[in-house]
Amino acid sequence: MQTQTIGDLLRAAREKAHWTLEDFAKETHIKMEYLLSLEANDFDALPAATFVKAYIRNYARIFKLDEKPLFAILRRDYEESVKGQLILREILQPKLKKKTLWSPIRLVFLSVLMTFAVFASYAFWQWYQLSRPPLLILTSPEENVEVSSRVLLQGVTDSDVVLTVNSAPVAIRADGSFETEVYLPQEGLNTVTLKASDQSGKSSVLQRSFRVKF
Repeated sequence: MQTQTIGDLLRAAREKAHWTLEDFAKETHIKMEYLLSLEANDFDALPAATFVKAYIRNYARIFKLDEKPLFAILRRDYEESVKGQLILREILQPKLKKKTLWSPIRLVFLSVLMTFAVFASYAFWQWYQLSRPPLLILTSPEENVEVSSRVLLQGVTDSDVVLTVNSAPVAIRADGSFETEVYLPQEGLNTVTLKASDQSGKSSVLQRSFRVKF
């Protein structure tokens, strides 16, 4: 069974009393176009809700209708906007759903989730820092280049490690960079071994080969 609308009820009351729209418009001084729109439930074509309610009261007064059920049906199907217009609730509902996406419960849940993510990221970073071997990069010279017997090694590592080159200790600057000269007495291919060891016993080993020419 189809639910009756406010327009259906007003039109039925008028027709039951054998009044035409022209008769009603003449009696109430309401524009014919407004009465047609009201009985057709076309509220977009009607003025503000205050006027619409006044039109409904005219129907109730002339045709001896109870106002309360009429306004209850109006509230059931329509909601008054901030501009005072009556808007169908079915149209408003998606907008209301969008507004409730960020409810207080959702915001609290999101805050907890973000806090957990921050702590999880921090814990992972700490674990990574503790478990990874020391950084060790030799920036110069490159692999397999031709060098003289004295080679200047330059690179970067962690600032708190013990660094050795061919088992000899090397000083590290505060920023982790280092520079040391190595003597290679043998002509031809020579290999240099660098080792960085941290306090927890983890080590990184890097070997670089050069062709020595006297």
